[in-house]
Amino acid sequence: MSGLSLRGVELARAGFHLGPIDLDVPPGTATVLLGPSGAGKTTLLRATAGFLAVRRGTIELDGRPLETEPPERRGFGFVPPSLGLFPHRTVERNVRFALEISGAPDAAARARRWIEHFALGSLARRYPSELSSGERQRVAMARALAAEPKALLWDEPLNALDVESREALLGVLTDVLEEERIPLLLVTHDPTTALALATRLVVLERGRIRFRGRPEELAAGRLDRFTARFLGYENLASREELAGCGDPARAADLLSRAGPGGLLLPPEAISWAPGAGSATVRSIRWTASGWSVTVQWGSLTVRAESGSPPGRLRAGDRVGLSIDLEKVKPLDASEGVGA
Repeated sequence: MSGLSLRGVELARAGFHLGPIDLDVPPGTATVLLGPSGAGKTTLLRATAGFLAVRRGTIELDGRPLETEPPERRGFGFVPPSLGLFPHRTVERNVRFALEISGAPDAAARARRWIEHFALGSLARRYPSELSSGERQRVAMARALAAEPKALLWDEPLNALDVESREALLGVLTDVLEEERIPLLLVTHDPTTALALATRLVVLERGRIRFRGRPEELAAGRLDRFTARFLGYENLASREELAGCGDPARAADLLSRAGPGGLLLPPEAISWAPGAGSATVRSIRWTASGWSVTVQWGSLTVRAESGSPPGRLRAGDRVGLSIDLEKVKPLDASEGVGA
């Protein structure tokens, strides 16, 4: 299969074991490695790049085995979280660096193409210290692509950028993948970035794959508790919490919908009404999507949304609570690898 392919990749490092990992990154697509700190994301990326030796397994790029190749001969454009820009080189000389090292006769023209592509022409004579975070990211992208890599490996590419800069760079990166038809393997801890860019998601926990599939499969398929929590879903109730909710009759209904890992109760599935009820308000706050009310319902704590101000409602007030069973999702407790 063309593109980047990993089969049975395993390695051990300082007591940490990664793998076995199987994944494919076809040309023109982005596979995003997602997971908390210590999950093995950067370890896997660096092993793919050749900076760490694998214990077993194969790494191929366009059908060419890479396990014994040094990093500089693997054909990757690798960008670390620090971006690796040379502080003593201007933007133009940073972009030309790999071309100069390889002795490319058309280094100036190739560098200029990517400088213009990323709208860096007016910044070509500046140094990295004179650039914003977003501008430095664009220089790193231009430098990586100027060397005409067979694949891109990127570690936290949009880290520390504001929302506007992140959206702009996501758009540019998506266009580049489609135009150049190169595979991208990207590491991030940010679910928002992952869902916006990924053709395919791989969620890692402690060196193992917990989910592998298309972003839309997250909404359509079943999740385990770890993946749901990491992706930012709220109101993850265990079977024990459901059994101890404030309404025994309703508990039976909820348990009938629950999976081995419990139940996901989306905020939009929960509604409340002021006045006498079996739930107690714990907190009220404003969010970008409207008012949020957190309530305690027996052993169950849930967050509900309200499109209108909660009026005189205060923490400690009693409210009635209802849950739309058609909107809840069962949670798996297993450690399967997903689709």
